[in-house]
Amino acid sequence: MTKEDVRDKLLEMKEQYVFEITGEKAKKKTYSKLYFLKLNNDRYLACDILAGFVIGTIIEENYMTLEKTLEMIQGYLDEGYTLVGISDPKFSKIVE
Repeated sequence: MTKEDVRDKLLEMKEQYVFEITGEKAKKKTYSKLYFLKLNNDRYLACDILAGFVIGTIIEENYMTLEKTLEMIQGYLDEGYTLVGISDPKFSKIVE
């Protein structure tokens, strides 16, 4: 998946949806899965557990611009992580 493909997917995502990647096949695995929640077109939130978005384990550094999110995802994909998919996690409240 090219950087442009990832950018297109991020921009096409609806707000409050997640972009999920997995490290199951990665040579060097830092996280088993990573989630990127779209807050708006230039603000994303990263977390290594899906529930982390709603239980308050997010730190300020996890909020990222589109470019920073794109760089992070591409870096993990280059290490062998793979796209799981884009989905609606159906959180009971809106994550900000």
